[in-house]
Amino acid sequence: MKILMVGLGSIGQRHLRNIKRLFGEEAEILAYRVRRLSRTFSDDMQIRDGVDLEKEFGIKVYDDLDKALSEKPDAVFVTNITSKHTETALKAAQSGVAVFLEKPVSDCTDGLKELKRIVDEKGTVLYMGYQNRFHPCISDVRSVLGDERLGKVISVDNEFSERLTTMHRYEDYKDTYMARKDMGGGPVLNLQIHCLDYLQLLFGTPVDVYSVCSTLSGLSVDVEDTAGSLYRFKENDGRMITVYSHTDFLQFPPVHRLKVVCEKGRIEADFNAAVTNIYAGDEPVQTITHEGFVRNDMFIEELREFAECIKEKKTPSSSLDAGITGLKMALAAKKSSAENRAVRIEEIELS
Repeated sequence: MKILMVGLGSIGQRHLRNIKRLFGEEAEILAYRVRRLSRTFSDDMQIRDGVDLEKEFGIKVYDDLDKALSEKPDAVFVTNITSKHTETALKAAQSGVAVFLEKPVSDCTDGLKELKRIVDEKGTVLYMGYQNRFHPCISDVRSVLGDERLGKVISVDNEFSERLTTMHRYEDYKDTYMARKDMGGGPVLNLQIHCLDYLQLLFGTPVDVYSVCSTLSGLSVDVEDTAGSLYRFKENDGRMITVYSHTDFLQFPPVHRLKVVCEKGRIEADFNAAVTNIYAGDEPVQTITHEGFVRNDMFIEELREFAECIKEKKTPSSSLDAGITGLKMALAAKKSSAENRAVRIEEIELS
């Protein structure tokens, strides 16, 4: 198996390590690299001093993407900065290669109409990298909602927040793509986007959103550092349920939680602690603790599913369409804040 990596920052290296864990020497690694930074990471995001990434993994490096693609890799991992995602995925899809596209699909809709056309016409396997779909707490929530023991969903409260200044301790936060608009930064596209993905997985596509995105702190960023978004989802019975999603670049320790309020109780999931509490009427709280949870396991599972999709030539559950819906939700939130009005998701059109 020949795999081309486009982007070998922290997330690219995580995928690289997992590829080698799963496929060992069967995986031949190519890489398109521009800056060729020397940092080599561990699973816990620590710099491994004195370790040469390219030598350790036997990477064949190219400084021209077209030349790298001419080597006919079996799959391309697009893990560069967000603003370059669509451009890179387009080139890979045009060459007929399976694509693993790290979230979000982009920071705008430019080029997505063409990318979707190519993927649909060629039957390209394009897998969106949303590892939280494999979080055990999401499985808990889906199971409880699926058996309907708590009745109809009434409302949802969701939060994903983390302190930007210490997210990447090995570099100045001001230089990260997360801090820069031109690279697709901001907590909406880098943190909340995960929530928007699993919210659509749980509840479908929302009708509209009213959002307030602000820069409230002293962070040196040209993007929002805080956002609160109220989405409305239409249920099969015609009811409209409200889903509030908050994100910011300020909180420490990090917060990642989901609360689903239903007619007969509620579900509370703490993703960082890997604990789900189920409250059903007057019954004692049911606590599900995933003591063996290891964060990297989610990335392993999505890689396994990607490999299965390539082998069986099937459309991933985490598909380009799902990625586009999540991006539309994010861009609608930003548009709502800029225009101070509720924005329908269908207003965000591909270009």
